[in-house]
Amino acid sequence: MNLPGFSIFKLSIASAALVFGIVPQAQAISLNQSSGTWSQTVGGSEIVYQTVASENQVRWGVPAYGGGTNQKSGLGFTGVGPSTFGLGEIFQVGQLRHFNNGIFGGTAASAVNFSLNLNFDNPVATQSFNLNLQIDETPNELGSCAYFSITPCADKISISETSLSNQFAIAGIDYTLHLLGFSLTPGGAPINQFISQEGGTNQALLFAKVTAVAEPEPVPEPATVAGTALWLLGARWAVGNKRKKEKG
Repeated sequence: MNLPGFSIFKLSIASAALVFGIVPQAQAISLNQSSGTWSQTVGGSEIVYQTVASENQVRWGVPAYGGGTNQKSGLGFTGVGPSTFGLGEIFQVGQLRHFNNGIFGGTAASAVNFSLNLNFDNPVATQSFNLNLQIDETPNELGSCAYFSITPCADKISISETSLSNQFAIAGIDYTLHLLGFSLTPGGAPINQFISQEGGTNQALLFAKVTAVAEPEPVPEPATVAGTALWLLGARWAVGNKRKKEKG
């Protein structure tokens, strides 16, 4: 049996839920883009900063076997384009690559700074992180490699921090942006160093997540919701009854 009053009651409950925000809405975060820049290289010869396609690179050293800039050792970062994800969901920020090419001794850099910039559309915000990377260019001497080497000798890139966070407020809501660090997969263990084989390129992905730390809005008690619904039902009945009297 379908009672008209019951249908109105259900409508009133839905209206009360809409008014008081009882039904939570999943909040989506929109990243417009990420980018990274290199600066303040320590030591090294013939330092070159360049952009190749969408990758921002720093190159150092005098190539041992000749050739141009791409035969130098170096680091590269590629940011990401627009992406959407939920609060607390891990998302990719970019990719770091280490180019380990043969260069003459004494021409390698020993450290470089990296600035990461994230531009969000929702919420509208710009966040930055600064990292320092240490560079260990080892002599290519057979039998004396410092790290596991297939071809003498592998070099190492060390990252100063594997986890950073920024807090910012938009429209009264506090957010925390967690830079989770470099890893091979989402949620994977942070990598704080790269061991790259001589003449090869190593890479890892950078991940982050955004969480909200604002106080949740109070949820009305069921009795309050029911009372509001009954009030709406009574108001609707009163208006209908008044119209009937006016017609009579």
